[in-house]
Amino acid sequence: MRITLQPSPDRTQATLKLGAASADLSAHDIDRLIRDLAAIRAQMTPVHPAEPPHDPQRLHQSDNLLWRVQAAPQTPTIQFATHHPGLGWTAMWLSRAQAEDLITSIEFELVKIPEPG
Repeated sequence: MRITLQPSPDRTQATLKLGAASADLSAHDIDRLIRDLAAIRAQMTPVHPAEPPHDPQRLHQSDNLLWRVQAAPQTPTIQFATHHPGLGWTAMWLSRAQAEDLITSIEFELVKIPEPG
Protein backbone atom coordinates (compact mmCIF):
# COMPACT_ATOMS: atom_id res chain seq x y z
CA MET A 1 0.00 0.00 0.00
CA ARG A 2 1.37 3.40 -0.98
CA ILE A 3 1.88 6.05 1.74
CA THR A 4 2.39 9.71 0.79
CA LEU A 5 2.74 12.89 2.81
CA GLN A 6 2.34 16.27 1.13
CA PRO A 7 2.60 19.71 2.80
CA SER A 8 -0.17 22.24 2.25
CA PRO A 9 0.66 25.35 0.18
CA ASP A 10 0.89 27.46 3.37
CA ARG A 11 2.95 24.73 5.11
CA THR A 12 0.72 24.71 8.21
CA GLN A 13 -0.64 21.22 7.53
CA ALA A 14 0.21 18.09 5.62
CA THR A 15 -2.03 15.54 3.97
CA LEU A 16 -1.23 11.92 4.78
CA LYS A 17 -2.54 9.45 2.21
CA LEU A 18 -2.68 5.74 2.87
CA GLY A 19 -4.13 4.07 -0.18
CA ALA A 20 -7.50 5.73 -0.81
CA ALA A 21 -7.76 7.17 2.74
CA SER A 22 -6.34 10.55 3.69
CA ALA A 23 -6.02 12.78 6.73
CA ASP A 24 -4.91 16.38 7.23
CA LEU A 25 -2.31 16.71 9.97
CA SER A 26 -1.02 19.75 11.87
CA ALA A 27 2.63 20.18 12.82
CA HIS A 28 1.71 18.94 16.32
CA ASP A 29 0.06 15.85 14.78
CA ILE A 30 3.19 15.18 12.71
CA ASP A 31 5.42 15.52 15.80
CA ARG A 32 3.22 13.05 17.69
CA LEU A 33 3.22 10.66 14.72
CA ILE A 34 7.04 10.81 14.53
CA ARG A 35 7.32 10.02 18.27
CA ASP A 36 4.77 7.19 17.99
CA LEU A 37 6.49 5.72 14.92
CA ALA A 38 9.90 5.94 16.63
CA ALA A 39 8.52 4.21 19.74
CA ILE A 40 7.06 1.38 17.65
CA ARG A 41 10.23 1.11 15.53
CA ALA A 42 12.31 0.75 18.72
CA GLN A 43 10.33 -2.44 19.47
CA MET A 44 10.84 -3.95 16.01
CA THR A 45 13.52 -6.11 14.47
CA PRO A 46 15.98 -5.79 12.98
CA VAL A 47 17.29 -3.33 15.57
CA HIS A 48 19.31 -0.33 14.46
CA PRO A 49 23.03 -1.07 14.69
CA ALA A 50 25.09 0.34 17.57
CA GLU A 51 27.29 2.26 15.12
CA PRO A 52 26.09 4.93 12.66
CA PRO A 53 25.80 3.71 9.07
CA HIS A 54 28.57 4.69 6.66
CA ASP A 55 25.95 5.58 4.05
CA PRO A 56 25.09 9.30 4.53
CA GLN A 57 21.67 8.66 2.99
CA ARG A 58 20.75 6.56 6.05
CA LEU A 59 21.56 9.32 8.59
CA HIS A 60 19.28 12.11 9.80
CA GLN A 61 21.48 15.08 8.97
CA SER A 62 21.40 18.77 9.75
CA ASP A 63 23.96 21.35 8.68
CA ASN A 64 23.04 23.96 11.30
CA LEU A 65 23.54 22.11 14.56
CA LEU A 66 21.90 23.61 17.58
CA TRP A 67 22.88 21.99 20.84
CA ARG A 68 22.60 22.60 24.54
CA VAL A 69 24.44 21.22 27.53
CA GLN A 70 22.91 21.70 30.96
CA ALA A 71 23.73 20.20 34.35
CA ALA A 72 20.95 18.16 35.91
CA PRO A 73 22.36 17.89 39.43
CA GLN A 74 19.22 16.25 40.83
CA THR A 75 19.97 13.12 38.75
CA PRO A 76 23.31 13.69 38.83
CA THR A 77 23.85 13.96 35.09
CA ILE A 78 24.38 16.39 32.27
CA GLN A 79 21.61 16.84 29.74
CA PHE A 80 23.02 16.93 26.22
CA ALA A 81 20.43 17.97 23.64
CA THR A 82 20.67 18.43 19.87
CA HIS A 83 18.18 19.96 17.47
CA HIS A 84 17.17 18.68 14.04
CA PRO A 85 14.85 20.91 11.96
CA GLY A 86 12.52 18.02 11.15
CA LEU A 87 12.81 15.93 14.29
CA GLY A 88 13.03 18.70 16.89
CA TRP A 89 15.05 18.33 20.09
CA THR A 90 16.55 15.04 21.18
CA ALA A 91 18.02 14.91 24.67
CA MET A 92 20.05 12.38 26.55
CA TRP A 93 21.29 12.39 30.09
CA LEU A 94 24.96 11.54 30.47
CA SER A 95 26.65 10.42 33.66
CA ARG A 96 29.94 12.10 34.55
CA ALA A 97 31.81 9.08 33.12
CA GLN A 98 29.83 9.20 29.87
CA ALA A 99 30.40 12.96 29.52
CA GLU A 100 34.13 12.48 30.10
CA ASP A 101 34.18 9.68 27.50
CA LEU A 102 32.40 11.97 25.02
CA ILE A 103 34.95 14.73 25.60
CA THR A 104 37.80 12.26 25.11
CA SER A 105 36.21 10.90 21.93
CA ILE A 106 35.78 14.40 20.49
CA GLU A 107 39.37 15.33 21.34
CA PHE A 108 40.62 12.07 19.77
CA GLU A 109 38.73 12.77 16.53
CA LEU A 110 39.68 16.49 16.42
CA VAL A 111 43.35 15.61 15.89
CA LYS A 112 42.31 14.04 12.57
CA ILE A 113 40.92 17.36 11.29
CA PRO A 114 43.39 19.95 9.94
CA GLU A 115 43.54 23.29 11.77
CA PRO A 116 41.88 26.13 9.81
CA GLY A 117 44.06 28.74 8.16
